[in-house]
Amino acid sequence: MSKPLEGIRVLDLTTFVAAPVCARMLGDMGAEVIKIEHPKGDAWRETGRNFNVSRFGDHMNPVFDIYNSGKKLIALDLKSKEGKEIFWKLLDQADVFITNTRPDALKRLGIAYEDVKERCPGLIYAMLLGYGETGPEADAPGFDVTAFWARSGFLRDMALTDGEYQPLMPPSGAGDTVTGNNLCAQICAALVRKLRTGKGDYVRSCLYQSGIFTFGTMQLATQLEGGREYPRSRTAGGSAGGVTGTYCCSDGEWLFMANGGSAVFLPRIFNMIGRPELCEDQRYMDKDLAALPENILGIYQLLKEAFLTRPRAEWLRLAKEFDIPVVKMNHFKENATDEQALANGFMEEMVYANGDKIMMPTIPLMMESVGKVKTQIAPRVGGNTEEVLLSLGYTKEQIAALAESGAVKV
Repeated sequence: MSKPLEGIRVLDLTTFVAAPVCARMLGDMGAEVIKIEHPKGDAWRETGRNFNVSRFGDHMNPVFDIYNSGKKLIALDLKSKEGKEIFWKLLDQADVFITNTRPDALKRLGIAYEDVKERCPGLIYAMLLGYGETGPEADAPGFDVTAFWARSGFLRDMALTDGEYQPLMPPSGAGDTVTGNNLCAQICAALVRKLRTGKGDYVRSCLYQSGIFTFGTMQLATQLEGGREYPRSRTAGGSAGGVTGTYCCSDGEWLFMANGGSAVFLPRIFNMIGRPELCEDQRYMDKDLAALPENILGIYQLLKEAFLTRPRAEWLRLAKEFDIPVVKMNHFKENATDEQALANGFMEEMVYANGDKIMMPTIPLMMESVGKVKTQIAPRVGGNTEEVLLSLGYTKEQIAALAESGAVKV
């Protein structure tokens, strides 16, 4: 089977998550990806170990593998003359260059877009940025927890004001993945243009912008006089505000019900909980009355009490019977055994050399031309250095001398 990006070469000078996941996706679609690490390694290797210090290490680092699967990993010191020469040889052969190195650092290394574009006119130069290329924070360190989650407004405004208010804590890597996927889409478009014209491109994706756009509904709803106010209470805003959300069941498990405040779903919900007489109650069924705060709170309270009368499995069965959008609320760890995830291959078993096993999330690529993609264990730092340098024409003796000098790590 011929994958769509076979024959495309990608040079990956990336760290952490956002840019690496972009390069990984290109690789899974058929591109050859060569990742350059500093001889000390990508800092995400150490971060990955810290997620489970008792089990993860050099022998098993799935948090690193998930974003670097399928890549050839070489270790270069780009501050050395020899390391820089190797970099330029690799760049001359590349169709795509991806980096999340900060703009000032790229300029100091002499590999910013302005340094590259005339030498490599067919190159697609792709940058993953934190806060954008200009402005007072253009060169500030950008992580998804800061630039995507905190700066966009999500953490401050999505926390509920019921009880003691406290901003939310963000998940790790989620905003990175969204932003990396955005960059991947632009690169694929640029590759189509290159195929037609032979010309390269300069493409960028930014964590802060991705956060603003991803939460675009809230950005718009809060503007102008009379807009929606955030943060909000559990029951704020329309009859949907009194229904949509989380409910605890009699067994202590939780479920989420969505869009329950619409005219279609509310009567079904009342019948599901065994209160059909509420379908005639104008406090809840009249659009104007249903929006009154006291009636919104009334809907929420009666549903909260109803869900506490049965276990979650029973409510999920009834929701299916009444065709109401209700879903169980998993813990992260439960997806590894979730029947729906396993049936669709959203999780797969990965076995390491020492026999340890883990359920690995699969990359969201569903293309007939790509087929099933399995996550591969990433090499250690410099694991493919010798192989790549031999392909560039270096001899084993030359490679040994480069390793001795510290310009590369083998």
